[in-house]
Amino acid sequence: MVSKVKLGLDKRSGFVLIARSGYVQAIASFVTIESIAPAISPVNPTQLVKILFQFRLLFLCVLLQVTAFPCVSSGADQETAQSARQSGVSEMLGDSLLNTTYFQDDRFSSAEPGGDIYPRQFIPQFSDSVYTARIGELAKKTQFKLIYNQHVKGFIRVYAVDKRKMVSKVLGLTKVYFPLFEEKLREHNIPSEMKYLAVVESALNPTAVSRAGARGLWQFMSGTGKMYGLQSSSFIEDRYDPYKETVAACEHLHDLYNMFGDWFLVLAAYNAGAGNVQKAIRAAGGARDYWEIWPYLPQETRGYVPAFIAVTYVMNYYREHNIKPAEPGYLYSDTERIPVNAALSFEQLQETLGVPIDDLKFLNPQYKIGLIPAPAASANMLRLPKKYVQAFTQKEQEIYAYHADRVAEKQRLYSMVRNMEDEGGGSGSTRKAHVVRKGETIAGVARKYGIAVSQLIAWNELKSGKLKPGQKLVVFKAVKYRSSSKASSSRVKGKKGVSKAKAVKGGKVHKAAKGKGKAVKAVHRRK
Repeated sequence: MVSKVKLGLDKRSGFVLIARSGYVQAIASFVTIESIAPAISPVNPTQLVKILFQFRLLFLCVLLQVTAFPCVSSGADQETAQSARQSGVSEMLGDSLLNTTYFQDDRFSSAEPGGDIYPRQFIPQFSDSVYTARIGELAKKTQFKLIYNQHVKGFIRVYAVDKRKMVSKVLGLTKVYFPLFEEKLREHNIPSEMKYLAVVESALNPTAVSRAGARGLWQFMSGTGKMYGLQSSSFIEDRYDPYKETVAACEHLHDLYNMFGDWFLVLAAYNAGAGNVQKAIRAAGGARDYWEIWPYLPQETRGYVPAFIAVTYVMNYYREHNIKPAEPGYLYSDTERIPVNAALSFEQLQETLGVPIDDLKFLNPQYKIGLIPAPAASANMLRLPKKYVQAFTQKEQEIYAYHADRVAEKQRLYSMVRNMEDEGGGSGSTRKAHVVRKGETIAGVARKYGIAVSQLIAWNELKSGKLKPGQKLVVFKAVKYRSSSKASSSRVKGKKGVSKAKAVKGGKVHKAAKGKGKAVKAVHRRK
């Protein structure tokens, strides 16, 4: 029986409070001060019964919370929860996501009404025995050795309480990305629950960037991405491509499983690098169990598997935690990937088919400046809402021809920059660092070096044309402009040998890793 429990009304917020031993938990009431005011003033018994019946759902929630969840949190529990909040694993659910295109409120709609168990703002929490039983049920259905402990409890608090609004949007985005993940995981014989790894890594933000520079839904570092054939340039970032990075992630996870033979060790190696996991195994006397080597792993990686277990739990029991998925603008089934056989810009698609630019950016984040370059070997892929696919197929050549001169200029810039980046700024170009002075504009800097503003934006991944004093800009200056442009143009249009060889080499590196294991061992994905 709960002692020292006080039930009262916070008149400033309209919240009902349960307090015990200094711990206060707010249970949001669906009532207003005005509506409950009669209950505070003298009333006759009949009126009192009617008022109490009106608020029966509130009292039920209070009863459930008091009886099902011990209100006092031990110092150890609070310390574990605080540690989970400060972990880099939960960083992707931070406030920075609120400013990204994919998490803005106008890209989601409210869930369908109905089926409410609790008042809208009520936050249920449960006893350790309930969490243990639920995770035990999930463990029966998967190859992952899911367990409940205090480390997992801390991350359940992060996802189900502290960041529940963001989790509502993540649940909506699962309808965009999970069908793709499940398809590719199945092809590589990887348990379908591995899809939750992308939630831990990026909160399903395809343009997420970690402090260490890992990018995309699956948070590949540049070196790891190159091992699996992912291209990174000023114009294209394959790590932002949901399809390509998902395939690369499956190949990488498969390689790691061939090395360790345990999915929790695979998760640890995915985060810290295979070398660090092997060191931890040696330090633990050869043990190959995650929890036995846990003390010897890097600090960041110790929270990685607990976060994965917590995400797996919340993604399956969000209803019990009164979290409703926010509906995204598009579902995976509403879109289709189609080949593009010539240079094409997002503006052409908008002006000829009426596809909103924001939707094109959302579905194709890999094309950083809205240009789909002319293919060097195989066709580049574009994801479109299905309602536009038939029109694109019928008018494809007309679309390519619409304002083709504008696209040709962008294609020429792409070819020149790609040539510079491929050759590391060789005889055809020089790379300079420009420090912005007070009063300088982006147009002024472009004029100074005889380049286009669009080049400056692409080379430096600028989100706007505003510059700040002291800001450093990378500038490529073509020394022999015509020959460089001609050479790069021929590379894109006709010389498939060089480009194709690179593509094939990049796509096959992971197979070499399966044989010798050296490539995978060298990877460190510390974030």
